[in-house]
Amino acid sequence: MKSYKIHYIAITIIFLIVTSNSVAASTIIVDDSGNEDYTTIQAAVNASNNGDTVLVYPGRYSENVDVDKELAIIAKTQNPDDTTVQANDLNDPVFHVTANNVTISGFNVTGANGTEKNSPAYGIYLDGRHEFVIANDDEVQGCIITNNRLFNNSIGVFLEDSSNNVLSNNTASGNNFAIFFGSSNSIKLSKNDLVNNYGGIAMLGGTNNTLNNNNISNNSYGIILDIYSNDNTFSNNIASDNEHGIYIRGSANLTLINNTASFNKRDGIYLDRSHYNVLEGNTANSNGEHGIYLNDFSWGNYLGNNTASNNEHGIMLYYYSDHNSLINNTANSNEQYGIYLNETSNNSIEGNTANSNKMHGIYLKSSTFNTIINNTANFNGYHGIDLNQSNNKTVNTDIITHDFKYCKFLEDSSNNNTVSGNHLFDNGKGLVANVSENNIGINYINDRGITEMPFIGSVLTLIILGIAFMFMRKE
Repeated sequence: MKSYKIHYIAITIIFLIVTSNSVAASTIIVDDSGNEDYTTIQAAVNASNNGDTVLVYPGRYSENVDVDKELAIIAKTQNPDDTTVQANDLNDPVFHVTANNVTISGFNVTGANGTEKNSPAYGIYLDGRHEFVIANDDEVQGCIITNNRLFNNSIGVFLEDSSNNVLSNNTASGNNFAIFFGSSNSIKLSKNDLVNNYGGIAMLGGTNNTLNNNNISNNSYGIILDIYSNDNTFSNNIASDNEHGIYIRGSANLTLINNTASFNKRDGIYLDRSHYNVLEGNTANSNGEHGIYLNDFSWGNYLGNNTASNNEHGIMLYYYSDHNSLINNTANSNEQYGIYLNETSNNSIEGNTANSNKMHGIYLKSSTFNTIINNTANFNGYHGIDLNQSNNKTVNTDIITHDFKYCKFLEDSSNNNTVSGNHLFDNGKGLVANVSENNIGINYINDRGITEMPFIGSVLTLIILGIAFMFMRKE
């Protein structure tokens, strides 16, 4: 009798497991008019099971929705104009997601803009903090946020300690930040339109994220990355008409390919204390200050085939931004310098074009041990290449401290540079340099003022003078 009871209990348990796994996912309908299953999204979420779909009819829903199950929450028309979810509590998220595999699509998400200090006033919050996550992996993963409008929130979408989520085809305006990463990894952002926010995309920590084909315009900061936001890829994004286009600080091993950062009030692409990044094929034109700016200890970066024209300065490297490679870039028609190095060393400047800049094409100030070869710098207002020649050498004692392991003499002159194979035509002077303290090879020069021969190695100028002399002898 006892064995029979055990057998019966075992069959019952197996039956329950099988039937529970075979239950088909349900569609639960929400309609604020009261004609369907529920009148609020939260009530539908509470009544649902993992894998269900919550289908929301057009209307205006005033609530804060906690999503702790794997659900698809879908606006029926997929038109954010007619399906609005507005925060009932301004200091809480409109959608607070703590489960994996959640889809939110087709809504106007608005009104989480409370003023309470440190409140999670977010439109959509993917919250992977340990104390809130039900999933065993302690992260919110596999979520899809698509085709939503994020309007008038403190943060439109906040991803915190989450991974492997997708944000696509959303629009965001009137938010403090449109999209904010907090230590979130392997996120894919594509085809989002982020306009008229304080910040477009902000990342504070996070790796292996991919951002492509996003439009980030008319914000204070277009894209901002701060400390430890490493190994991320940005491609084919537009960051224009912002205060800063792409602003990167303290981050490494980034790849920026074919982005446009133009018409920003300050810098197109700005790197500060950032190392070993690749900038390839980007366009940074018509910015108020710099097209591309590497500032303060930005080492080992590669800049190739970028265009930085019609800015105040085209490409600038400043203050110990050493061991960078500038290859085949174009820096034309800038208000001051095409390529400008100030207090840097051991950079390679090769195959670049710096034409028609109002001052110098390539200008080095207090910069040493750089290589400048096979560049073209024509039609510049002052000089094609200018290696600052002041001989008043000084030591910057402010930087020599017990804690400062990496220091060097900062000289007013630029010495020990290698300059060779450059084409420098129709500038005020082709090359201005301290010949005795730089390695000057053969360069191809034709100054506007023929009598102002820059140095004895000006082979082309000597040829022109020789031909002129022969004609004078004949006469």
